[in-house]
Amino acid sequence: MNQEKKRRILEQLSQEEAKLGRPMKLRRLLAEVNPNIVEAQSTVGKLYNEDSPLDAKTVAIVNLAAALVTRVPMCIRNNMQAALKTGLTHEEIGAVMAHAQFIAGTAVFSASLEGLDSILQKQES
Repeated sequence: MNQEKKRRILEQLSQEEAKLGRPMKLRRLLAEVNPNIVEAQSTVGKLYNEDSPLDAKTVAIVNLAAALVTRVPMCIRNNMQAALKTGLTHEEIGAVMAHAQFIAGTAVFSASLEGLDSILQKQES
């Protein structure tokens, strides 16, 4: 790995952390072992935001909902902080949480229907 490239990527990461006002531990660790991945993620992130028809608040809602449904604590915390920075209120974050819980619960119920149907069919026989 080119040490100059690694240094440049770590510097860019430091600038992102300063802008966010918090460390990005996972990305920093990944940058230490494979800075190319961090560079690629950064490029993709910029592409998602480039010419996006979604405003920052809508993006924050989508990201928070995805983080909640995937149940990754670090992502939930980071996306809640990002949501607050875009202007979401505590009430709006609570509403996103309620909707995510409803969809996640519906997914569990839906996934169990095949098994339930199988059990009920056996009872009818």
